[in-house]
Amino acid sequence: MHIHLTRDSVAAGDDADAPHAGTATLPDGLDAPAALTALGLPRPRLPLIGGGLATWVVRAADGTPLAVLAQQWPRPRPLPAWQGPLDRLAGADGTVRLHVEYRRQLDPEAEYQRLLPG
Repeated sequence: MHIHLTRDSVAAGDDADAPHAGTATLPDGLDAPAALTALGLPRPRLPLIGGGLATWVVRAADGTPLAVLAQQWPRPRPLPAWQGPLDRLAGADGTVRLHVEYRRQLDPEAEYQRLLPG
């Protein structure tokens, strides 16, 4: 499974490399936690934020929120929209496109609750 991953910039000095794109090949059939861990999320792929608090949202190509990441959490927290293998999100070319949105120092638990359906 081919992954194309981008992330938001976190500061003006971080913009030089925007959109911070990377690619990876993962085994087919990985679920959300295994796929995010294999991609190096949240560490080492995401920058460390001063103060140790940062919140990120992983989104599918269509903008659907898939998981919340926090610098202060040991692992990602998948949202209900992301049930099953990651490869089900592949486009016509077979590539899964993900974007990691920086949500500053917002409370990750509050972001998770905000993104839950209904």
